[in-house]
Amino acid sequence: MTDFPPPAPGYIAQPYAPRAVRPPLTARAKRGAAIAGAVGFLLLGLGYAMASLAVGLALIVAFFALIVRAASGSGTRENAGFEQFVSGLDITAWVAPLVAIVIVGIVLMVVAIVVSGRVLAAHRVRRPWAVTWAGAGIAVVASWIVYGILGTFLNLALSGFRWDSPSWGSGLVVALIVSVVVGLASNAVLGWLSWWWMAHAMRPATVTDPSSGFVPIVPRA
Repeated sequence: MTDFPPPAPGYIAQPYAPRAVRPPLTARAKRGAAIAGAVGFLLLGLGYAMASLAVGLALIVAFFALIVRAASGSGTRENAGFEQFVSGLDITAWVAPLVAIVIVGIVLMVVAIVVSGRVLAAHRVRRPWAVTWAGAGIAVVASWIVYGILGTFLNLALSGFRWDSPSWGSGLVVALIVSVVVGLASNAVLGWLSWWWMAHAMRPATVTDPSSGFVPIVPRA
């Protein structure tokens, strides 16, 4: 007879390795992320608004400059009044203020990044510069969505605005002030949430306690 080998033993299930769970952000890190996000994105949004507004005005000024050049080079007298009005504009006076506004806007954006990184580092947030750049990117994308929604409500509100009312000027000023306040508040909230999210995603695997050193993570069974 042929001897067959004994059957192999059955599969013995191995226990799962415990999954290491990173501890949550410390109160100091949360506070730093909130300050860096709110202040940083406020400055970033303000600088971007100034720079983009100045660039837009510069394009308009350049367009008028082309009209002035075309008007001065044409020999026709049609639309002479408009040509005289455009030619009377001192376009060169706009150059220096617009360049200054663009420079101030860029400086504000740089200051926003630097302040955010330093605040996060001072509050012991891990990878402060990575948190800053990632938080800024997320906040910018989120602001497009939020501003789109807010713009829709603003258009609906202005659609019922009575332009023939004697108090239309004060009503328009109030609407603009409310829009600016809501925009600033939205920037602060979006910055806070985005910076906190990235600080939470990049949090360390251990928590540093100044009194006891490193506290190891506790595996979850």
